[in-house]
Amino acid sequence: MQYLYKILAPLTLVLFLVIPSEKAIAQYPGMDAVRAKMSRDFANQQMQTQMQTQMNMLFNNNWRANVGKGTVYQVTLKDSSVLNVKSFQYTDTTSHKTFLVYENKNFKKSDSAHRYQKIYADQTLYISVTDDDFGRLSYGVPLDSCWMFKVMNGPISVYAKSFYYLTLAANGNEQEFDKGEIVGIQLNDGPIVQLTDDNLKGMLGQDAAALESLEKKKYYKAIKKYNRHTKTDKKADPVSGE
Repeated sequence: MQYLYKILAPLTLVLFLVIPSEKAIAQYPGMDAVRAKMSRDFANQQMQTQMQTQMNMLFNNNWRANVGKGTVYQVTLKDSSVLNVKSFQYTDTTSHKTFLVYENKNFKKSDSAHRYQKIYADQTLYISVTDDDFGRLSYGVPLDSCWMFKVMNGPISVYAKSFYYLTLAANGNEQEFDKGEIVGIQLNDGPIVQLTDDNLKGMLGQDAAALESLEKKKYYKAIKKYNRHTKTDKKADPVSGE
């Protein structure tokens, strides 16, 4: 009995100390406010995501209201015919495929079946558009569900559905990738792979500054740093011949 008491006594003391401590933590002044703020932040994030989804659906379903607006594309169809198309890129809410809208003014507006022609990526050889930032013609090659443009060129290249691939970061002061627009990333002449933390980390190698940006989820900044550092290193290396 005395042996049993020696075992149970310390255990009782531990329980006596731990249980009130947990209650004290839960009742720590300000914890209710912290939990309330976390709940509000989560709710706001969910609401913003839902609102953005609804706005995207509304935009894509009401493409007729924006016919003749958007970016001017030169579309080369599979039969090698060429169309100049001014359109936004829309996403079919059923097939999730991207399409442009060509307005054939040879037909009356009442003949909507012929006047408005949806053009999907798999109906084209390619599309081209002038990149305003560089003043050059850029080509979009068709994939299964969209076109793919090279929007960043360097040791690490970035491919996107369009040139509207950047958005404001959460802090509102920096640019960041709109991940819904990014198709893939490529190191030199390697394969084009999905933009993920692991894939990008493997490409950044030992670039400490770029890796630091990646740790902070600043993907655009990480790639820009890596490309800049790599080009600088090559110029400084006499063996490279540059």
